[in-house]
Amino acid sequence: MRSFVSFVSLLVGVGSGAKCGLAAGNAVCDPELCCSEAGICGTGTAFCGAPGCQLSFGPACDGNQIPAGSDTSKIPRPLFGNVPYGVDISHCSATGKVALTFDDGPYIYTTELLDLLKSAGVRATFFVVGNNGGKGHINNPSSGYVPIIQRMIADGHQVASHTWSHQDLNAATPEQRRAQIINNEIALNSILGVIPTYFRPPSTRCGADCYNDLKSFGYHVVNYDIDTRDWQDGGANAKSIYQTILSQHRPASSQWISLAHDVQPFTVHEFAKYMIDTARGLGYNLVTVGDCLDDPPANWYRNPTTGQAKDVRGASPPAVLKQSASVGGQQGSSSAVSSGSSSQSLAQPTAPGTTAKTSSSVVPTPTAVVSVDFGLGKIVDGTSTSRTAAATAVGASLLPSSGGATMPTSCWAGGICLIWWILGLFMV
Repeated sequence: MRSFVSFVSLLVGVGSGAKCGLAAGNAVCDPELCCSEAGICGTGTAFCGAPGCQLSFGPACDGNQIPAGSDTSKIPRPLFGNVPYGVDISHCSATGKVALTFDDGPYIYTTELLDLLKSAGVRATFFVVGNNGGKGHINNPSSGYVPIIQRMIADGHQVASHTWSHQDLNAATPEQRRAQIINNEIALNSILGVIPTYFRPPSTRCGADCYNDLKSFGYHVVNYDIDTRDWQDGGANAKSIYQTILSQHRPASSQWISLAHDVQPFTVHEFAKYMIDTARGLGYNLVTVGDCLDDPPANWYRNPTTGQAKDVRGASPPAVLKQSASVGGQQGSSSAVSSGSSSQSLAQPTAPGTTAKTSSSVVPTPTAVVSVDFGLGKIVDGTSTSRTAAATAVGASLLPSSGGATMPTSCWAGGICLIWWILGLFMV
């Protein structure tokens, strides 16, 4: 009986407020809806925000969207340079160096971090996510993130990929995993005119199939050997972790890849400077991941047409694409805009829950349903309500009171959905 109900739900989809996902017999939401981490169909960041939205059961999940830009999946992927591809890299190859890496951005704090790094004369590596936390597509001109990512390159930093929407690559299907790789390439290529050759899996979770995929796409897979845990408890232990590890070793015989996050206010406002001062005070040099692996900067990116190495130093950024996001495997529509005019009219990024101040010619940044805590993987409303609790609470208000299975709101007029609901009563 349960399998038949699951089959019917897959045929017709289920509506807003209905249960979805594995716990609901693999029920898939209607095409315009998302399946929240709590397993409720709905719209808005609490339901659609990545990485919580269940991609297999929520067609409109942010992680299922495709950015505007040219498809990169078919380009050649020659493996150039001496750094290995498709294997875990957790250590620098040259002693006396600390590679500062920042994950999950860009976000509203990233510009301030870039200012700090520039004033300190430090170059770092940014592992960029394309569409997480409800922030919108990084290559959408109205998001405000295009000039930030272009500035990373202009300031001499290294830009690397951290997937399209921060999904667990071990839990993803093969198709979803490849989409996470390719979609972020599309977005970054439309901003920078190149594809990174460095990649960090979310939470560094990457099994054999994941490593094989990343090798086939020509990626160096970067781990770390200092986890500062700057996201935990407001970074309460981050300084102690970082200082203890560095001080217990001598620069002449040690080297480090440090993990932090530019989506964390503590990291940008306080911890980044501490990391710089501490490392330098102990005699370490601060570098990018590419530098700490003795990989020439020309090897950090590849040409999106030939697949060969491409040096971006001194290069002008490409035209930026106007974007119409799409889901369901269809490419977003785009039209070229000159980089000069677009950089002046772009909105500055705003925190979810706020609206960007923009000129009349720029679409305002969409207002998220609730705020985002990137580090804890939660959607919060000021009272630390988790993504699961928030989506459950909203979903519960949409669910009709019933002793058995709930009939989706989009099915009241459909006879087949009535059958679905009646059959569900026997499952209680």
